[in-house]
Amino acid sequence: MICLFGACIIAAQILDGGTYAEHTPVVAVDTAKVTHNIAHFYKVENHQFNINGYLILNTDTRIDLNYDNGLKSQKRTRSKALTVGITQLSFIDNNSHVVFGVSTKLGGKITETSCTDDSGMDKQFFCNNLATSQPFEQPKYSKNTKISINYEHKFNWPFKPK
Repeated sequence: MICLFGACIIAAQILDGGTYAEHTPVVAVDTAKVTHNIAHFYKVENHQFNINGYLILNTDTRIDLNYDNGLKSQKRTRSKALTVGITQLSFIDNNSHVVFGVSTKLGGKITETSCTDDSGMDKQFFCNNLATSQPFEQPKYSKNTKISINYEHKFNWPFKPK
């Protein structure tokens, strides 16, 4: 058993994980209704993998850990990401408890590289949808933080089997 600051890990499990291939754009249709093969822009250049698991502490605390090694392609990258969640049980009595939880994603920022039209005006646009009418901007990054509080109560019904 591993203990640190009076809290000990009493259970740990890797839930799932392994290699995966992210779905990326393959074709895009321009404003003249011409279909273009854009698969080469988004072909994944790294071996993607993730791993998900948890630790349960002797303090009625569960720590969830999810790791993803990101994405690398010619026109889109997503940095490595670690999602960490902590859930705490607080027992009120034998039939009810409150569950407090918080999780946040560290990393996972997506960066797009623009395409440039060949009209000589060097207009930048998103390669994945050929939206030349929209100005090119990097996607906004969000940390995906979640906070939850749940009250759970177990009802004891007067159940009498026959």
